[in-house]
Order: sequence, then C-alpha cells, then structure tokens
Amino acid sequence: MQNPFNPTFGDVPKIYLDTGNQAESLAALIKNSEFARSFFITGVRGSGKTTFMTQVETLLSQDLQCLPISLINDEHLLSSFVHQLERAVESKTAALAKKLSGFTAGPISLSFNSEEAGSDVITRVVELMQIVKKKHQYVLVTIDEVDNSKAIRSFAQVFNDLKRHQMPIFTLMTGLPDLILNIQTENKMTFLLRSEKITMEPLGNGNTALGYSKVLGCDWVTAQQMANMVRGYSYAFQLLGYLAFEYQEKLARPIQQADLKSIEQQYIVQLFDNAYQKIFVDLSPQDKKYLIAVADHRRFKDVVSMMNQNASYVSQYRRRAIERHLVVPASYGQVNYTLPYFAEYLKAVQDPNSVYYDYLEF
Repeated sequence: MQNPFNPTFGDVPKIYLDTGNQAESLAALIKNSEFARSFFITGVRGSGKTTFMTQVETLLSQDLQCLPISLINDEHLLSSFVHQLERAVESKTAALAKKLSGFTAGPISLSFNSEEAGSDVITRVVELMQIVKKKHQYVLVTIDEVDNSKAIRSFAQVFNDLKRHQMPIFTLMTGLPDLILNIQTENKMTFLLRSEKITMEPLGNGNTALGYSKVLGCDWVTAQQMANMVRGYSYAFQLLGYLAFEYQEKLARPIQQADLKSIEQQYIVQLFDNAYQKIFVDLSPQDKKYLIAVADHRRFKDVVSMMNQNASYVSQYRRRAIERHLVVPASYGQVNYTLPYFAEYLKAVQDPNSVYYDYLEF
C-alpha cells in the first residue's frame, strides 16, 4: 500500500483534515458573490495554505460556470493570465464571442506586450471579462506564494480595474504573514492589504488523533500521543504520519505507543531541517532574540530585561511573533510557542556544538 501521507511542501496530500468545512464555506461564498473579491490565505510555513487553496479550487472547478486560472508567480504572470483567460473564453463562450463586435470566429490574437498592465492589456482583459459576465460565468485565479514583486503589482493593477468595472473575478492567494508585516506602508500593494484574510488555524487534537486512528489503524492511546507530538501543525501531521506509516509497514502491524520513540528523533530532525531552519533564517536578528528570550515561559518584564530594551520596543517584536503565528499569548504576560519541539530547536540554535547553531549576542 502506498503511503497516504505526504510531507513534501507544495504537494497536495491525500489525507487532508478540514473538519470545520472551511474550504466548502469559502467555495460557497465565492459562488454566491456577484463581483470581484480577493482572498489572502496566510499562516506559518507548513500550515497548509497551498492545500487549502487547492481544495477550494477543486470544489469550484466542478461548477460549470467557473473558469479556473492557475498562475505561477514569475515575470510572466500577467501574460499567462491574459492568455489563459483568452483560452477559457474561447473554449466556453466561442458562440457568443462570434456575435460580439471586435471578435472573430477564430482565436483571439494578442499583439501587445502583456508583461505590464498598460491600457491595451486592461482594455483587452475587460473585453474578455465582459463576455464571461454576459454568460453568467466567473473567473477563479489562484496564485501560490505571492510577494511584493513587479509581476504581482501588475496583476493587482488589472484586478483593481476589473473590480472597478464590477467583473466576476475572484483571486485566491497564499503567502506568509511577513508579507503583510512588510508592506503596511507600500501604496502599490493595497491590493493585498485590502484582500480578505484567511488565517490557517491549527488542527484540533481530537481530529488529528481520529485521523491517525482511522488511517493507521492504531489504538486510541497511540493516536492521542501522536496528536500531542503534532500540536496542530499541518506539516507535522503529514510528517509524523508518513514516518509512522513507513515504520509500521516494516513491523507488519499497527504502530503502538512504545514504537513512537523509535521514530521521534527522525521526526524532530526533519522538522528542524525542513521547516524550522527556513522559518528562523528568514527572521531579523531582533525577531530571533525575542523568540529565544521568551523561552521557559518568561514574563514580559523579564524578556524586556533580557533583551536590554524598553517595553515599547519589545512589544513590537512580541506582536510580530504573534502575527507570524509562532507564539500565542498566555497568562501573566507570557507566551507559548505554537510549533511542536520549537523550544528544543531554539535551544539547539544557541548550542555551539549543534549543527543548528546561530550566534546571537544579547
């Protein structure tokens, strides 16, 4: 039997927990919306953003009125959008297009440079969207891992114009929380700031345990222990499930609680290497220092003292850590890490003998 778990970033796993029916709710919201809307799906690396977006796209693609367009965030994003929209209009609305002035029965040719959102591009896209609107159809655009790039800004210009014309186009984007943190003062990126935010929430422990119990066939005590090792982190759910499945295939029996020790170290190493290293290296030195300073449930006043800064200064890094979904507020000014074994990773970061050592001077 093929392993049903998939811990590869960007892939869509076979096992997907959406017990809150969030994907179905967003798909229904889009289907019932008349004019343009954009949604920004965010969360920590490995929180399931791409999988969630793909689930929504899959649900809406079953609607015959939906014209799905999937874009890659590169320098050709805008031209790809225009060409895919053209093909969608040709394939689903060719009969109507023949009757409209300015369109021929053959393919609609694009003779302009569509790498930038010039007036020709916007005019042509509006014309194509008018056909879509007349047919009571709608366009769904998906973009994974958006950033503050020229390509995204050009697409945003086109989208805003379509929104102004009340066109039926909907955009789903995924991105890290840092993107919003870093563009608060960027006038050209109001497209992202005004998008409706969808934050990926941690998986529930009960549903995680139930998922393991059903897929692996293990007992409930083992499934609960695995859920505790995951702590709601989507990537960890896939990774631990993958390792457990491989291990029990060798045992030729369902995995048991005592077996978890045999895969725990491999699980931790892969968490560190594949997720936490990337998360940590992308932080500023002060963001890193704050995460280290709050270890062992230190109170806010102690963190301020350890960082040798004033309370106002430290508060902004506390806020940034919360918005990145790396910590959650607890009692008495404390915070808790959200990710499993993240405290152990931060200890390794401070250990000169560790391969994860990252020197930071307080």
